Amino acid sequence: MKQLHIPALLLISNLLNAQTTFYVSTAGKDGNAGTKEKPFASLNKARNELRKLGDKKQGATVIIRGGTYNFTEPFELTEQDGGTKDKPVTYKTADNETVVFTGGTSISATKFKPIKEAATLKRIQPELQGKIVELDLAELNLNHSKILPDIYNDDGGILGLFVDGERMPLSRYPNKGYMAMKKVIVNGGGQEAKTDDWANFYAAGSKEKRPPRPGVFEYRDNRAANWINQLDRGVWLKGYWRIPWQNECVRVAAIDTLAHTITLKKPVPGGIGNKYTRPEGNGKEQYWLLNLLEEIDTPGEWAIDYMDKKLYFYPPKALKDSKIAIGDSKGAVIAMNSASNIAIKGIIIEQSVNEGITISGGTNNLIAGCTIRNVNKYAIKIEGGNNNTVQSCDLYNLGEGGVWLSGGNETVEPRIAAGHRVVNNHIYNFSQLVHIYTPAVNAGFTGGGGGGHHTCVGNYVAHNLIHDTPHGGIIYGSWDNVFEYNEIFRMCTVSNDLGAFYSYDQYTRSGNNTFAYNFIHNSDDGDGIYFDHDHFGMHVYGNVLALNSRGGKRGTGFLFKHGSMPKTAYGLDCYNNIAINCGYGFEFVTSESATNNWKDNITVNCRVPFEYKFVRADGKEIKQDSTVANGKNLTYSTDPGFEDMAKMNFRLKQDAQVFKDLPNFKPIPMDKIGLYLDEYRQHLPTDKEINRFSNGDGAMSLNQAVLDRGN
Repeated sequence: MKQLHIPALLLISNLLNAQTTFYVSTAGKDGNAGTKEKPFASLNKARNELRKLGDKKQGATVIIRGGTYNFTEPFELTEQDGGTKDKPVTYKTADNETVVFTGGTSISATKFKPIKEAATLKRIQPELQGKIVELDLAELNLNHSKILPDIYNDDGGILGLFVDGERMPLSRYPNKGYMAMKKVIVNGGGQEAKTDDWANFYAAGSKEKRPPRPGVFEYRDNRAANWINQLDRGVWLKGYWRIPWQNECVRVAAIDTLAHTITLKKPVPGGIGNKYTRPEGNGKEQYWLLNLLEEIDTPGEWAIDYMDKKLYFYPPKALKDSKIAIGDSKGAVIAMNSASNIAIKGIIIEQSVNEGITISGGTNNLIAGCTIRNVNKYAIKIEGGNNNTVQSCDLYNLGEGGVWLSGGNETVEPRIAAGHRVVNNHIYNFSQLVHIYTPAVNAGFTGGGGGGHHTCVGNYVAHNLIHDTPHGGIIYGSWDNVFEYNEIFRMCTVSNDLGAFYSYDQYTRSGNNTFAYNFIHNSDDGDGIYFDHDHFGMHVYGNVLALNSRGGKRGTGFLFKHGSMPKTAYGLDCYNNIAINCGYGFEFVTSESATNNWKDNITVNCRVPFEYKFVRADGKEIKQDSTVANGKNLTYSTDPGFEDMAKMNFRLKQDAQVFKDLPNFKPIPMDKIGLYLDEYRQHLPTDKEINRFSNGDGAMSLNQAVLDRGN
C-alpha cells in the first residue's frame, strides 16, 4: 500500500513546488484566471494574486504580452512581492513581443484646437498663424502643469509632450546656440565684488547681513523687446551664469529696452558674471530663453502659458496621424520599495516625468534587457539596499542621467559594500534637461561646483558603452568601487572641467576606487580620468585615453589635483596606461612630493606628454621634476606598435616597441572593453551607428543638436 501512495505523494509534491506563472495582456480581464488563454489585464492584478501565495520560495513568473501599458501612478513592488535569491519573482515580456510601460497619458488629436483669440494670434509670427494649435490644460487636470518656479536647476517639474514616442522640444530662443551677456551691472547672489563682503554674508560677526540681490545685466540681443509684454505671464532664461558647471533657469523680473538691461527675479547662487572676471564678467556668459509662445517657430516646439492655462504646439505633422501623449505620471513607472529577489526583463519604459525605475532598499533585484527612454529624470535610481543589478539595458534620451547608485556603509571598519552592479549597458544622449552633473552612472558624487558626496561603497561598473553628453560620463566618490572595461566618448560637449570619470571629494570620505581597462576617446573639451581635490589610494591601470583633443580648452588624459591630503594619504597606483593625441597626457599637481606607484605609462603624440606641478603654501603653482614618479614613463611622437593607429585600433602588436622599452608593460585587453553579447543583448552597435570615432561636427556633437532643441 505504501508503494501505491508514492506516485500520488510525488504528484502532490510537484504541484506544491511548481513555479506559479501568470499572464497579463492588454486584451485580458482582471476577472480572468491569469492563464495564457485567459490573461489578466493589469500588472497590479497579477502582483496581488501572487501576494495571496504568501511564501514564494519556488519563485514565480509574470509573462506580459505585447502592447502598451499606461501607468499614471507607479507599479509598486514591496518586501512581500519577491521570491528567493535563486528563484526570484520575474516580470518579463512574452517571447518576440514588444511590451511598453508608459508614464504618458494618451491625448486625442481632437483635443488640440485652432487658436481663435485675437490677442493670442498677435503673439504668433504671421506666417505661423493657423499652424500652431492650443490644448486646454484646465480640463485635463494634470499634475505637472503648475507654474514653473522663479528659479530652479532641474527640469522645473514641467510635463512632457510626446508625439509618436519622441520628446517634443520646449520652445527656445535662439533655436541653436546661445545669447551672450554684454556686461554685468549687478552680480547679485551675495557675491558682488568691491561692494559686498559676500564671503561673510551670513557668518557670525559679519557687519552686514543683507540678503543677496537678483542679478542685472546688459543684453546684446534686441529680441528681448519682444518679451517685455509677457513678463506677467512668465519669461524664463536658462544660463551658465557664472561658470559652465552651474546652470539655473531664472524668471525675468524686468526688461529695460532703453538701458538694454534684464533684471532677474531671484538671485542666482554665487551671482552672475564669470566668477574669474568680476564684477563685469567676460561678456561671454551663455543663456537662452525657453517656454514662450512668441518663440515657437520650428515644428515640434511647444510652450505653456500659465495665465491662459493653455499649451501651444506647432505639430511636426498632421496630428490625426500621430500618437500623442503627455508625460504627467506620479513617481517612477516602476517603484521597488524594500523589495528583494525580483527580476524585470525585456520591458520598454518611456515618457515618465520622473524616473523610469526606482529601487529603494532591498537586495538581489535584477533589471535586465530593458530599454528606458524619454524620461525626465534618471532612467534607474538605486538608493540603499545591496546586490542590485542593472544589466544589458539601453538607456537614452534622458532628461537627467542613466543610473544613480548609493548604498553600503563607509563609517564602519571594515566598510560594508553595497555590491550593486551596472554592467553591459548602452547609455547615451542623456542630460538633455539637466545639463550638468547628471552622468551615465553616478556612484557617490552628488554634484555641484563645491563638491557633493553620498555614500556609495563597493559597487561594480563595467562593460558599459557611454557617449554623447554635455557634461560628465561617470562621476563617483565614496569607497571601494571598481570601474573597468567601459568605453566612453563625446563627453563634455558643452561644459568642461570634467571628464569621462570625475570626482571632487575629501580624502577622509573617498578612496580605494579602481579604474582599469577603460577606453576613453574623442572629446574636444573633456578630460579622461580626473581626480579633482582629494583621492586617497586610487588605482589606475590599463586605460587607453585617446581624446583626440582638437584645440579645446581641456583635454588631459589623466589629471591628478593636489587637494588637501597629507603626504601619507596619497598612495596612488598609476601604471600601464596609454595617452594618445591628448592636449596633456598626464598632469600631476601636488602640494608635496609623495610616495606613489607611478610608472610604466606612455604618451603618444600629446602636446604636453607629462607635466608635474608643485603647489606652494601661497597657492602658486610652479613646475617641478618628476619626483612623484617612482619609475620610468615614456613619451613617443610616433606609433609605438599599435595594430592600426590611424583607425584607432590601439591593440599592441606582439613585437611593439613599447614592450622593448618598458619590459614591465602589459598588453591591454582591448577586445574585452565595452559591450558584449549575452542572453539580454543580442546586437552590438556598429561604429557607423554610433559615429564612434568622431568628435562631432566642430564644437557640436550629436547630443548638442538635441540640447539645442531641448530645455
